[in-house]
Amino acid sequence: MKKILLLYLIFLCTVGANAQVKLSDKDFNNLVALSELYSHNNMCKGTDFVKSADSLRTPVLNHIIDALLATGRADTSLMGKQFLSRPPHDELVLWFVIREVHYTRIDSAKSKPSSVEAAKNALAKNIDERWLLHNYYYFLDSGFAMLFNTADLSKMNIDIDDLGLKDETEKSIFFLSITDYMVRGRFMVLAHMKNNKRLMQYAGKMPMFNGKPYYYFTDLEFPDFDWSGYSDEKGTYKEVHIGGLIGTLAEHFSALANTGDKEGARDLYFHSILHKPEYFKYSTEKDMLQKIFDQGK
Repeated sequence: MKKILLLYLIFLCTVGANAQVKLSDKDFNNLVALSELYSHNNMCKGTDFVKSADSLRTPVLNHIIDALLATGRADTSLMGKQFLSRPPHDELVLWFVIREVHYTRIDSAKSKPSSVEAAKNALAKNIDERWLLHNYYYFLDSGFAMLFNTADLSKMNIDIDDLGLKDETEKSIFFLSITDYMVRGRFMVLAHMKNNKRLMQYAGKMPMFNGKPYYYFTDLEFPDFDWSGYSDEKGTYKEVHIGGLIGTLAEHFSALANTGDKEGARDLYFHSILHKPEYFKYSTEKDMLQKIFDQGK
């Protein structure tokens, strides 16, 4: 009898460990269908996408579908608390499932799991919640990029302390994600083209963070963790994302100086992590940053 009871308890523990989130059959099937829908149209655009996504709504999936549709519209609603706020853990896991189904579908391997198998495998994984949070904001990146490309967000203030983020680590992940997806790519392209005037136009449209310019955010002393993006971005989280922020700041600083705004350049330099040696190690230009810092003492 004791053996039977022990086996039963082991069985219960095993079942509980097979999935982070318990879903009804309808929620699971709709999640898989939504994942495939996203994978075929990851810009989330078009009336067909909207109709198909709406047909998959359940109370569990409503916020995910709302966020995907807002991304496709790329309007200012994407910058509201409804989507910038931290989703609960269970929803973060479901966003990870969508990612895994998408990457499995586009994988060139001849033998690969079905979408259903990929979803089940994803649900069974125990993923670092910091990574899950970054993954959520990654899903909104195309909407952020398109919105920033057309809208002037300079009158907008994002109160990072009012988004339900758990701690300073999560606040840093949020900030690095948003600034990365809004400006990094465009700053790098325009800097390569030496189009300082256009770059300054983009910089002038950035929202404020906690009532200040984005470059004033310097509290990035959170515990680092291993990172591996879908492309060739590998290393620690700080190496990839703080390194990217430093690159953005450097191009912004250069554009300010080259357009004659020396006061603006000084303000950016002395109030950003470009002036904080503890962050230089995350940049490929760490020696140059240290040299500039030493000369300015």
